[in-house]
Amino acid sequence: MKVSVSVGLMNFVGCWFGAMPCCHGAGGLAGQYRFGGRSGASVVFLGLAKLVLALVFGNSFGRILGQFPIGILGVLLLFAGIELAMASRDMNSKQESFVMFVCAAVSLTGSSSALGFIVGIVLYLLLKFRELDCGACFGSTRKVKDEEASLIG
Repeated sequence: MKVSVSVGLMNFVGCWFGAMPCCHGAGGLAGQYRFGGRSGASVVFLGLAKLVLALVFGNSFGRILGQFPIGILGVLLLFAGIELAMASRDMNSKQESFVMFVCAAVSLTGSSSALGFIVGIVLYLLLKFRELDCGACFGSTRKVKDEEASLIG
Protein backbone atom coordinates (compact mmCIF):
# COMPACT_ATOMS: atom_id res chain seq x y z
CA MET A 1 0.00 0.00 0.00
CA LYS A 2 2.77 2.46 0.94
CA VAL A 3 4.66 1.79 -2.29
CA SER A 4 1.63 2.37 -4.50
CA VAL A 5 0.76 5.59 -2.66
CA SER A 6 4.31 6.95 -2.97
CA VAL A 7 4.49 6.06 -6.68
CA GLY A 8 1.10 7.69 -7.24
CA LEU A 9 2.20 10.85 -5.44
CA MET A 10 5.49 11.00 -7.37
CA ASN A 11 3.68 10.79 -10.68
CA PHE A 12 0.84 13.13 -9.69
CA VAL A 13 3.18 15.86 -8.43
CA GLY A 14 5.90 15.25 -11.02
CA CYS A 15 3.56 15.64 -14.00
CA TRP A 16 3.12 19.33 -13.17
CA PHE A 17 6.88 19.83 -13.47
CA GLY A 18 7.33 17.90 -16.72
CA ALA A 19 8.68 14.72 -15.13
CA MET A 20 8.51 11.38 -16.90
CA PRO A 21 6.37 8.68 -15.29
CA CYS A 22 8.48 7.12 -12.57
CA CYS A 23 8.46 4.32 -10.06
CA HIS A 24 10.78 2.97 -7.42
CA GLY A 25 12.68 1.17 -10.16
CA ALA A 26 13.18 3.50 -13.13
CA GLY A 27 15.17 0.79 -14.90
CA GLY A 28 11.93 -0.84 -16.03
CA LEU A 29 10.91 2.10 -18.20
CA ALA A 30 14.47 2.49 -19.48
CA GLY A 31 14.62 -1.23 -20.28
CA GLN A 32 11.34 -1.09 -22.16
CA TYR A 33 12.61 1.86 -24.17
CA ARG A 34 15.95 0.14 -24.84
CA PHE A 35 14.25 -2.98 -26.15
CA GLY A 36 11.83 -1.16 -28.45
CA GLY A 37 8.90 0.00 -26.32
CA ARG A 38 8.67 3.56 -27.62
CA SER A 39 4.94 4.27 -27.29
CA GLY A 40 2.22 4.12 -24.69
CA ALA A 41 0.88 1.01 -26.40
CA SER A 42 3.93 -0.96 -25.25
CA VAL A 43 3.00 -0.34 -21.62
CA VAL A 44 -0.60 -1.39 -22.33
CA PHE A 45 0.58 -4.63 -23.96
CA LEU A 46 2.95 -5.31 -21.06
CA GLY A 47 0.12 -4.80 -18.59
CA LEU A 48 -2.19 -7.08 -20.58
CA ALA A 49 0.49 -9.76 -20.80
CA LYS A 50 1.04 -9.64 -17.03
CA LEU A 51 -2.71 -9.82 -16.42
CA VAL A 52 -3.11 -12.84 -18.71
CA LEU A 53 -0.13 -14.62 -17.12
CA ALA A 54 -1.55 -13.98 -13.64
CA LEU A 55 -4.98 -15.29 -14.63
CA VAL A 56 -3.62 -18.38 -16.41
CA PHE A 57 -0.92 -19.42 -13.94
CA GLY A 58 -2.12 -17.86 -10.68
CA ASN A 59 0.14 -18.41 -7.66
CA SER A 60 2.25 -21.00 -9.50
CA PHE A 61 3.71 -18.23 -11.66
CA GLY A 62 5.95 -17.20 -8.74
CA ARG A 63 7.62 -20.61 -8.84
CA ILE A 64 8.04 -20.32 -12.62
CA LEU A 65 9.72 -16.92 -12.23
CA GLY A 66 11.95 -18.42 -9.52
CA GLN A 67 13.45 -20.67 -12.19
CA PHE A 68 14.34 -17.69 -14.41
CA PRO A 69 18.14 -17.61 -14.97
CA ILE A 70 19.74 -14.82 -12.95
CA GLY A 71 22.39 -14.27 -15.65
CA ILE A 72 19.76 -13.25 -18.19
CA LEU A 73 18.20 -10.89 -15.68
CA GLY A 74 21.64 -9.38 -15.06
CA VAL A 75 22.14 -8.73 -18.76
CA LEU A 76 18.70 -7.11 -19.03
CA LEU A 77 19.50 -4.89 -16.04
CA LEU A 78 22.87 -4.00 -17.56
CA PHE A 79 21.18 -2.73 -20.73
CA ALA A 80 18.59 -0.83 -18.69
CA GLY A 81 21.41 0.78 -16.70
CA ILE A 82 23.24 1.74 -19.88
CA GLU A 83 20.05 3.34 -21.19
CA LEU A 84 19.71 5.34 -17.97
CA ALA A 85 23.36 6.41 -18.18
CA MET A 86 22.78 7.62 -21.73
CA ALA A 87 20.81 10.50 -20.19
CA SER A 88 24.17 12.23 -19.80
CA ARG A 89 24.16 12.97 -23.53
CA ASP A 90 21.11 15.17 -22.95
CA MET A 91 22.94 17.35 -20.45
CA ASN A 92 23.75 20.88 -21.57
CA SER A 93 27.23 20.99 -20.08
CA LYS A 94 29.96 18.87 -18.58
CA GLN A 95 29.08 20.34 -15.19
CA GLU A 96 25.54 18.99 -15.41
CA SER A 97 26.86 15.56 -16.38
CA PHE A 98 29.32 15.68 -13.49
CA VAL A 99 26.54 16.50 -11.01
CA MET A 100 24.44 13.64 -12.40
CA PHE A 101 27.25 11.10 -12.08
CA VAL A 102 28.22 12.24 -8.57
CA CYS A 103 24.58 12.03 -7.52
CA ALA A 104 24.34 8.49 -8.92
CA ALA A 105 27.63 7.41 -7.34
CA VAL A 106 26.65 8.70 -3.89
CA SER A 107 23.23 7.09 -4.20
CA LEU A 108 24.77 3.74 -5.08
CA THR A 109 27.64 3.73 -2.58
CA GLY A 110 25.68 5.26 0.27
CA SER A 111 22.65 3.08 -0.55
CA SER A 112 20.44 6.11 -0.08
CA SER A 113 18.86 8.00 -2.95
CA ALA A 114 17.98 10.83 -0.55
CA LEU A 115 21.66 11.29 0.30
CA GLY A 116 22.55 11.28 -3.41
CA PHE A 117 19.84 13.87 -4.07
CA ILE A 118 21.11 16.16 -1.31
CA VAL A 119 24.74 15.84 -2.43
CA GLY A 120 23.67 16.54 -6.03
CA ILE A 121 21.77 19.69 -5.04
CA VAL A 122 24.67 20.97 -2.91
CA LEU A 123 27.21 20.26 -5.67
CA TYR A 124 25.02 21.99 -8.27
CA LEU A 125 24.64 25.06 -6.05
CA LEU A 126 28.39 25.17 -5.38
CA LEU A 127 29.15 25.01 -9.10
CA LYS A 128 26.61 27.77 -9.83
CA PHE A 129 28.04 29.90 -7.00
CA ARG A 130 31.49 29.49 -8.52
CA GLU A 131 30.20 30.89 -11.83
CA LEU A 132 28.79 34.03 -10.22
CA ASP A 133 30.87 37.17 -10.51
CA CYS A 134 31.28 37.79 -6.79
CA GLY A 135 34.51 39.70 -7.24
CA ALA A 136 32.86 42.94 -6.13
CA CYS A 137 32.18 41.29 -2.79
CA PHE A 138 35.88 40.57 -2.34
CA GLY A 139 37.31 43.80 -3.80
CA SER A 140 38.27 42.66 -7.32
CA THR A 141 36.55 41.42 -10.44
CA ARG A 142 37.58 39.31 -13.36
CA LYS A 143 36.50 42.13 -15.71
CA VAL A 144 38.96 44.55 -14.13
CA LYS A 145 41.76 41.97 -14.42
CA ASP A 146 40.92 41.41 -18.11
CA GLU A 147 41.01 45.16 -18.76
CA GLU A 148 44.39 45.45 -16.99
CA ALA A 149 45.74 42.59 -19.08
CA SER A 150 44.61 44.25 -22.32
CA LEU A 151 46.26 47.52 -21.28
CA ILE A 152 49.54 45.77 -20.51
CA GLY A 153 49.55 43.58 -23.62
